[in-house]
Amino acid sequence: MVYNLIRKDFRVRYQGAALGFAWSLGNPLALIILYDVIFTHVFRSNIKDYVLYIFIGVVSYNLFSQAVLQGCESLTGASSFLQKIYFPRILVPTANVLFSLVLSIAAFLVLFAVFPLIGGVYHWDMLLYPFALALFIIFSWGIALVFSVLHVEFRDLKHLIEILLMFLFWVTPITFDVSMIHSHIFRDIIALNPLTYFFTAFHDLLYSGRIPSPSTWGLMAVFATMTATVGMSLFRAKAAQLIELL
Repeated sequence: MVYNLIRKDFRVRYQGAALGFAWSLGNPLALIILYDVIFTHVFRSNIKDYVLYIFIGVVSYNLFSQAVLQGCESLTGASSFLQKIYFPRILVPTANVLFSLVLSIAAFLVLFAVFPLIGGVYHWDMLLYPFALALFIIFSWGIALVFSVLHVEFRDLKHLIEILLMFLFWVTPITFDVSMIHSHIFRDIIALNPLTYFFTAFHDLLYSGRIPSPSTWGLMAVFATMTATVGMSLFRAKAAQLIELL
């Protein structure tokens, strides 16, 4: 069922497109070229190999934002389908999150293909990246579950989430390194942001070539467990009412 839902999302997204899924590879490649032109020749950053640094962050954040936004609308967008066929409702937001993951994997395939060209160095620590990504997916999935249920009752929620995601982008170490921040207040805000620890791990593994600290792994596991637990609990509590509200 999840596979069929993901395949449906692919058909809808690339319907009528001659190149189809190839656009998922072309878009990140164009993004790398754009970043290279802007941050190498126009605006120089103090961060070494900044194109690599920012690309890792942007692709990861796109995964999170797409998973949350698509998960938020997943139940309301499939209302007619849900009312006709019975199956575990939780599979709908789950399929949306996995669809976002597939699109992001395409972007990372492009990244790994041009890795040495933008300052990256292949190393064994990168093999731990899938584990960090798995925790990130679980974390995103839990949030998507919560918002998918809340959006059934509060249809304006999507617009509020879009604003929140814009704010989160700038308090997450995507375009900057935490060590560059001198403001204690801003440092505290960043430290309170759960995304900080996931992005720190991504940059450690793919950019800096080191293994994230045990505390970073621990916090990622805690946040992933918390959101997944809350998401599943809320979904199960509201499952019986969802069809009526749709």
